[in-house]
Amino acid sequence: MRSIQDQIDDDYRKLDKLRDRRSEIFNKLEEFRSSVATHKALRDEKNRIIAEKKAQRDQLHKQKAEVSDKIKELLEKKKFILSNIDYDQNDLLTQLKEISWKYQTTSLSIGEDRKAVERISDLERKLVVFKKTKDVDQEISRLRAQFNDLKDKANATHSEIIALADESKTHHEALLKTFGERDAVVAELEQIRTNMASLMEGIAKSKDELFVTDAHFRVARNTAMQQKADVLNKQAELLFNKKSALAEKASEKLKNGGRMTFEEFAAMVETKGIPT
Repeated sequence: MRSIQDQIDDDYRKLDKLRDRRSEIFNKLEEFRSSVATHKALRDEKNRIIAEKKAQRDQLHKQKAEVSDKIKELLEKKKFILSNIDYDQNDLLTQLKEISWKYQTTSLSIGEDRKAVERISDLERKLVVFKKTKDVDQEISRLRAQFNDLKDKANATHSEIIALADESKTHHEALLKTFGERDAVVAELEQIRTNMASLMEGIAKSKDELFVTDAHFRVARNTAMQQKADVLNKQAELLFNKKSALAEKASEKLKNGGRMTFEEFAAMVETKGIPT
């Protein structure tokens, strides 16, 4: 019985340790739950911003492509304009300067005057073409500045996307790590539950065994006590019979005037009282 009780006490101590560890695991799982929720929220937020940034970047690339197409169109336009010109702008300007100076500073006949005006008009008409190409160049320069600005914005947005992706990856990896640690702890929790069930089953069996053993012990103890009582009763009966026999012997000696032994006298006194 003592051995069984010691086993029960030892199993209860093991059960208490498992319960303490189970409580620690429950707290750890709560920490995991909080960590998972935090990293998941941060990862999802980064991914949401990444999606927005990608849309912005794509829009910038689209605008950049549109500007690039306009620049190509203007370059083709300039090329077309210049393809029909077989004279030099500087040469025209020099001629215009010379004839204008001559026209303003020299007395010309009516015929010469008319020819000078016609020449000046012709030169100015030809120079208009170069003014058009200049306007085209200015528009090209403006568009190129716009293109570069869009390019810089697109590159900056792309850099932001890369940085956000790294942050998202960090949170995702933290999630995977937490899931792995959680799985290991859950596996330990399942093992603890199995061990606790086994211990509780063992304790129940030990208690049943203790109950049966205690019943056997009580029966054995009662049997032993009864056997002891029977022996004592038998011994008392034998002693009484012996004393009764001695008392009878003493009575006979008394009637016959015989001499009794002390043992006979004591037996007669104990069983029949002092003779008168």
